Amino acid sequence: MTRDSQPNQGLRPLAGLSSKQGRPQRWLFLACYAWVLGGALTAAEPPLPGGLQAESLRVGFTRSAFLSVNRNDAEAAFRVFTRTVGQNRGYSIEATVQVFENSTDLAPVLRDEGVNLLILDTWTYLDLDARDRLEPRFVSSDQGRVARRFLVLTRRNSGLGTLAELEGKSLNLLATANAELGQRWLASVLQGQGLGDPADFFGTIEPSPKPTTVVLPVFFGKKHACLIDSTGFELMTEMNPQVGKDLQTVVTSEPLVTAVICLSAAGWSSDRFRRDLIEALAELHLEPAGQQILTLFKTGQLMPFDESQLDTVRQLRAQATAERLATRPGPDLTSARAAHASVQP
Repeated sequence: MTRDSQPNQGLRPLAGLSSKQGRPQRWLFLACYAWVLGGALTAAEPPLPGGLQAESLRVGFTRSAFLSVNRNDAEAAFRVFTRTVGQNRGYSIEATVQVFENSTDLAPVLRDEGVNLLILDTWTYLDLDARDRLEPRFVSSDQGRVARRFLVLTRRNSGLGTLAELEGKSLNLLATANAELGQRWLASVLQGQGLGDPADFFGTIEPSPKPTTVVLPVFFGKKHACLIDSTGFELMTEMNPQVGKDLQTVVTSEPLVTAVICLSAAGWSSDRFRRDLIEALAELHLEPAGQQILTLFKTGQLMPFDESQLDTVRQLRAQATAERLATRPGPDLTSARAAHASVQP
């Protein structure tokens, strides 16, 4: 990759001087040159071995992006990635990782420019009042799809073909990186059908980080239903086609984008480092160290962000808000019904 500065090609002898006559003047010139250059170098960070530029990368995640992901594993993966990819681009990068519970925790960090790269669940991203300080650049994709559907499944011969029939029954749910959006969707559907909150509606709810432990107990009749994304279910049916034949979909969501990868608008050492990082993220799936991160977060590749990709999540949020307000007595009821009507197709 072309560097901003090329190695010094050496000083040419001063014009008009022979090698003997010009030696004192030439050394005087070199001494002055070294003094000036030395002053400039002391003001900058000392170069590292191999000519690498020292940089720091502060990475942040929301807690929901860390479901089933060990923080130490994530930090180790980013360190390997930044070391290998950074060296290819002329940097020695030190990566640190922070975990945030919600948008409230994130606000002061963004204000103080304390993070460079943020991986956010889309719900939190839409909560943030910091769009001027964040630039969304990528969304995650799997098998070429940037959005995923969530499904509630039961056995075909169980007599459980509707959500209402699952009252008091057991539910397994997938608890992996960015799978929390599926739980929000299911809660909204239950509220919309007047069935209450999931915790009160289902007899038991058991989370699991593996599609096999979510789906197979339902397949074998040990659990009544499960909540899983379509990609995880497709993987299960590929492994065992009988699973696809014996399980039925009770309800399915609209395609939902679960995560947004953002870069801070300020707080960078240079525009060049920021541009190089964007390029590296776009090529994450091409680097073995990058593939380790993608595997950790259950995604295949990062794709360019577009605001329209979040339209279905916005609609889900509007419905959830309207349904929540509709359960409150008093003057909020009329406005809640109006808001609910405005988001209907």
